[in-house]
Amino acid sequence: SSGINAEYGGIDISFIKNDDVNACITLVVLDIDTLEIVINKSKMIKMKCEYIPGYLAFRETPHIAEMLRLIQQQSPQLYPDVLIVDGNGRLHQKQFGLACHTGVVCDIPCIGVAKNLHQINGCLRDESHKEAIKQLKEPGDTFLIRNADNTVIGCALKSTTASTKPVYVSEGHRVSLETACSVVRRCCKYRVPEPVRLADVTSREELRLLTS
Repeated sequence: SSGINAEYGGIDISFIKNDDVNACITLVVLDIDTLEIVINKSKMIKMKCEYIPGYLAFRETPHIAEMLRLIQQQSPQLYPDVLIVDGNGRLHQKQFGLACHTGVVCDIPCIGVAKNLHQINGCLRDESHKEAIKQLKEPGDTFLIRNADNTVIGCALKSTTASTKPVYVSEGHRVSLETACSVVRRCCKYRVPEPVRLADVTSREELRLLTS
């Protein structure tokens, strides 16, 4: 990175309505001190393999890697120090979701942030889970999520004062869960961290312009 401020990247892929092949990928990079956008790059892509639950990474990671390569070539000084993806890391049936796969393939510290808790062996959205969510009072409050083996695989994080639902944070690659939570907390103005939220907004807008 620039050596002065850390840059946090966020990536999101939006699909054309009723089309699971043609999509827009957007990479947003923010300066962590100001949360100002330093890179906002979008590209139309075609998915080469179908979506299979639990294997999202095989579909999306090649396109994420390509975007990161473009930034490395065009603006190496703004290459993100850490990447946040809209998906899971270790909070995954095989403890190896999109954030793990992308982090390893691209050799970049990577964090998974999901809006919903997927059904994973031992992780139930039951009454005790709902009760634990109610106990998240202040921004930054968390509770750990364990699988059937009692292994910690992620956490629920209350990201802002206003958000009633948590986000689900998990380690992807070269980042501890504690660091992942503090990074996510640091770049949340709303429920979803800014790099991912802005990438989502941009990719949707790009598709709207394209199809209008």
